[in-house]
Amino acid sequence: MSTPTPSIEAAEDASLDALIDSFARTKAAEAQATSASASASAGPSAAPRKEITMAEFQSVLDSTPLFMRETPDGSEENPVLDALRSLVFDGEGDEVALNFKDHGNELYVQKSYKDAVVAYTSGLDAGPTDPALRITLLNNRAACNLALKNFGMVLKDAGTVIALCVQEGRDVPNKALYRAAQALVGLERWKEARDVVGRGKDGGDAKSWKEVEGKVERGQRAEVERAERLRRERLSKKALREAVQSRGLVIIDTPSPPDNPNPLHFDPSYLPATPLSDTTWDPPALHTPLIYPVFLLYPSHAQSDLITHFNETTSFGDHLAAMFPSSPAASSGWTEWDSKREYHSANLVVYVETRHRRLLKVGKDLPLVEVLAKGVKMDAAGRVGDGVVLRDGLLSFVVLVKGEQEKAWIADFKAKRDGT
Repeated sequence: MSTPTPSIEAAEDASLDALIDSFARTKAAEAQATSASASASAGPSAAPRKEITMAEFQSVLDSTPLFMRETPDGSEENPVLDALRSLVFDGEGDEVALNFKDHGNELYVQKSYKDAVVAYTSGLDAGPTDPALRITLLNNRAACNLALKNFGMVLKDAGTVIALCVQEGRDVPNKALYRAAQALVGLERWKEARDVVGRGKDGGDAKSWKEVEGKVERGQRAEVERAERLRRERLSKKALREAVQSRGLVIIDTPSPPDNPNPLHFDPSYLPATPLSDTTWDPPALHTPLIYPVFLLYPSHAQSDLITHFNETTSFGDHLAAMFPSSPAASSGWTEWDSKREYHSANLVVYVETRHRRLLKVGKDLPLVEVLAKGVKMDAAGRVGDGVVLRDGLLSFVVLVKGEQEKAWIADFKAKRDGT
């Protein structure tokens, strides 16, 4: 009857027992020699041997791998630990790689993903010849990098697994496809992710694959909507500029425009609500009403107002009536700087300056779009030669009190313009 070959675990246990016995005998001999030397020198009056405390005993246990609860910092020598480490690093490629794989699995369970990546990499560096072991090491490292969100590394390992399986005529592990799909989702490579999902969803956990497939669908939809939003913004910006030019305005954009939270835009009430999923959307027509931010300047008092939403279909009369009292007899609505109570809507006039410094009086009852049209002056070639200025998306108008204030300001303006 043949003697059964001992298992790897039994051989390792026997080796460990022998190592521990040898280490214990060595320590016992050293202790005996030390004790004899101490007795010879100290004589009968030597101090009694120190008692070992429970804490010290626990420390000894903690320094032994069988009981170890913390990884040693390496500052103290530990022959037992060194011997056990040699079991990991010594041996043939497959044996070493297997040890590193098991160590990596332990680290993965502890969620020490970075250390697990190092262990699996060390296993691969050992050059295992068993294709199944190499595939497992790559697949496990991909799982760690997925947890660390190193999506590029996940794809690299998953791709290698697929190549190895094809080379060896093996079925591709569903886990490799699943991790590749997750990595592609993390990288927002939706088209490739959908392809991988199509290949893997029928061979793995249906719930997990359905979750990934849902992410891919949402991601693709968001990508389409983002592209459509950018397309609409680009076309709307172009249409808006063309609409402004069609009204004869002179556009001036400075290098450092003021911050304007309410920029010029089309009247949204004229724009149909079209979902971003509809890629047939067209930009607004040029005649769509515009809404401007408009500065009102009061030069006699060095004051100003900003009308953030001045619809071009409304008039200055509409806005002034809402901003100032209707008559000098009004008991409220006066501005703090109007100490003489001159600024009531019926007592005000409005002027605008063109690019070439022509001064135009504005009809308060005219809609803004007509006021702007009256400021247009064509040149000999039939192009806009002069007009009201739209500077950094803003229009500016001057508001004055009728009579002497109005006359004085106009005279001063012309004197400065004409250099007289």
